[in-house]
Amino acid sequence: MIRILVVDDHVVVRSGLMALLDGKNGIKVVGDAADGDEAIRKAVELQPNVVLMDFSMPPGKDGLTATTELKKQLPDTEVLILTMHDDEEYL
Repeated sequence: MIRILVVDDHVVVRSGLMALLDGKNGIKVVGDAADGDEAIRKAVELQPNVVLMDFSMPPGKDGLTATTELKKQLPDTEVLILTMHDDEEYL
C-alpha cells in the first residue's frame, strides 16, 4: 500500500486529488495539508511514502522550501511536486 499526503492551498484541488487517488491501485491517502508548514507537520506525524506537493502556496511556505525541509526530516519519503507553471525558470 502506497501512503500519500496531498498538499495544495486550494481545497477543491486537494479534494479532487484525494478523491481521484484514494483506494485506487494500492494507494491510500493518509492526509492532506493546505501549506508547507502544515505539510511538514503532517508528514512527520503520518509518515507517508509519498507527498504530492503543490509548488506555489501563498502566503506560507512554498512547496520547494517545504520539500527541502521535509527531506531533511524524512529522507525516505518521496516528493512529487505539482505545478501549473510552464515557465522553465520554475521547472
